[in-house]
Amino acid sequence: MKKNNIIYTVLFLLIINFCFVAGSWAGIRIDKPKIRLTIAPGSYDGGEVKVENNGSEAASVKVYLEDWAYKSQDGGKEFMPKGTTTLSCSNWINFYPADFTLPAGGTQMVRYTVTVPQDSKGGYYSVMFFETGGGEMEKLDEQGNTMTVRVLNRLGALFYVEPQGTIQKTAELKNLEISQNLNRLNVSAGLINTGNTDITASGTFNVMDAQGYVYARGAFEEVYTLPKDKTTLKAIAPSTNLKAGDYDMLITLDFQNGGNLIKEAKFSVEPSGAVNSLTMKD
Repeated sequence: MKKNNIIYTVLFLLIINFCFVAGSWAGIRIDKPKIRLTIAPGSYDGGEVKVENNGSEAASVKVYLEDWAYKSQDGGKEFMPKGTTTLSCSNWINFYPADFTLPAGGTQMVRYTVTVPQDSKGGYYSVMFFETGGGEMEKLDEQGNTMTVRVLNRLGALFYVEPQGTIQKTAELKNLEISQNLNRLNVSAGLINTGNTDITASGTFNVMDAQGYVYARGAFEEVYTLPKDKTTLKAIAPSTNLKAGDYDMLITLDFQNGGNLIKEAKFSVEPSGAVNSLTMKD
């Protein structure tokens, strides 16, 4: 096989799941993968991110800002140059240092200041990346040639900045659909973030008769949205086979960091098992 001497650069992105206290990658660790700040308009606040090198070799670290947005309802993100999105706060953030070398076992504090313009309302977002080289590896290109690849690794600290006293956390449910087959009740609904800040939503539904007896219940998968985002809530109630009759559904959604949405609906089930006459109450 022919060896290709061209060195390519590959970025491996890693945003640690936020249920963990800290994020790490190839020996580099940060203590704050998610930073949420409430700051009065026209004022500022600051803090620091601890960067640790748990590896056995020194590591050069570069720090920079980008914008981000959700690209999928499960929290997957896409990243863009800073100042690209309408909800960017990347240009509000100053930090120091922008690059440094960490010895094995070393620690560096990266200090930041966020200044919120006077007329700002609603949520704004940015990501602070910590990038370090991860060595080299060999891989095959499309023609089967071996090439050397330089690997760059980066960790991200997500910023959520909310001007104090301006936040509106609201959402709407649209296009509720209910069906049943194979002893399962399937429920889906469109969720629209009508507020001005991010909403992470999860919740449950209960199906009852007129006397309040619960025939089925299920949990919606957690979804992630920024303002004006639209997504789909989905849930399944297993081992459910509703008989013909009229039913009420109560949907309760809880928003991370406060807020909720409660919605009622009525529907009927035909002797064939088909669901119809579905209406949602305002």
